[in-house]
Amino acid sequence: MRFIRSRQTWKIVETFSGVSCCLEELALEKNYRVADVCEHLGCSQRTLYAVFMRDIGLPPKHWMNLERMVVARRKLEGGKSVEQVADDLGFLSVESFRRRFYKVYRISPGRFVKRRKLFDPDNPI
Repeated sequence: MRFIRSRQTWKIVETFSGVSCCLEELALEKNYRVADVCEHLGCSQRTLYAVFMRDIGLPPKHWMNLERMVVARRKLEGGKSVEQVADDLGFLSVESFRRRFYKVYRISPGRFVKRRKLFDPDNPI
């Protein structure tokens, strides 16, 4: 199995199950659960870990947590509420989403949305 970078996304090629797809889409579809991604790809967690380290340079869980925050940021930028994003991405609570978002971006999701609205060049104040 290999992961290759293609047009700002990771593509999965040469899988054991014969599946070829976008890693970001698969992670979202499987709710960022490593075991579910492994099941879909037909490999063990140990194998997935080795491939991630070789091709991406991060453990799969770490990459999925970061990717989840990229999707969260895009959803917030797209106008979804903090509560909707937390629910869409499978967080157990809005507070756990807020903590994770802050840990990655060093700004709360609410403040991120407010700041984004203030400095949006397409919508001058």
